Amino acid sequence: MYQRDLTVQKGIKNKIQLQFKNSDQKPVNISGQNFVFSMFNSIDQRVMVQKSIDILDDGVTTSTRGLAILNLTESDTWGLDSTSYQFGIKMQDTDGTYIPAFANTYYGMAGTLKIAHDLLPALQPSQTITAFQKNLNRDPGAGQYIWDSGNLYANPAFHGNGEYHTFAYYLTNYTGWVYTQGSLDNTPPPSGNPSTFSNIESRYYSHFTGIDYVNFQGAWTYTRLTYIPDTPVAYPGRNDMTDYTGTLDKLLYRC
Repeated sequence: MYQRDLTVQKGIKNKIQLQFKNSDQKPVNISGQNFVFSMFNSIDQRVMVQKSIDILDDGVTTSTRGLAILNLTESDTWGLDSTSYQFGIKMQDTDGTYIPAFANTYYGMAGTLKIAHDLLPALQPSQTITAFQKNLNRDPGAGQYIWDSGNLYANPAFHGNGEYHTFAYYLTNYTGWVYTQGSLDNTPPPSGNPSTFSNIESRYYSHFTGIDYVNFQGAWTYTRLTYIPDTPVAYPGRNDMTDYTGTLDKLLYRC
């Protein structure tokens, strides 16, 4: 019935056509039947995926005789290792119990399924920044100090114009501005110097605690997160007093 080994691509939708035949290799009528697919680890027999099968056989049309479809969604395979598994199919009998559907003419009950990783790129770990560089602010109308993450290399050689980037930053009772910035310069100046960075997105927070995300696009050479806390009214120019301004504690960057 399912003598061939199956290959399933990890992390995307897979539609697998199954053909049910008798011992003479003739398609059999399976309309109105209930079948369940089970995939399990061949080492400890732990079930990894279990799903009902959609029957295409309507009992009349010759071209769909004995045909069924197994639909595996992205989430069904996302967390599985890329290796080989065993699978089997069982049919619900008239009394509600299940009987096996044999894998071949020798009454084998298990087939082999391989999870492949050919179409899903492997995620790279995020860059983590917890120490931000403090510099005098060149804008006399703003707070005295400005902080930034330093220049974060965006690996432009591996990306096209449609490449996506993500900043995730952790704030504690923070009040002030946070700027997402990018540069096309191959050698942008270090922190605290006149820079070639452009503002991609600006966000203002008022006593915010939590995690916020910025997704942005572009073939940037370097990216950077910059933030300027508000100045407490009682302390003109001073914006490095965390009791008043809160803190930006950590940045995660993925490109």
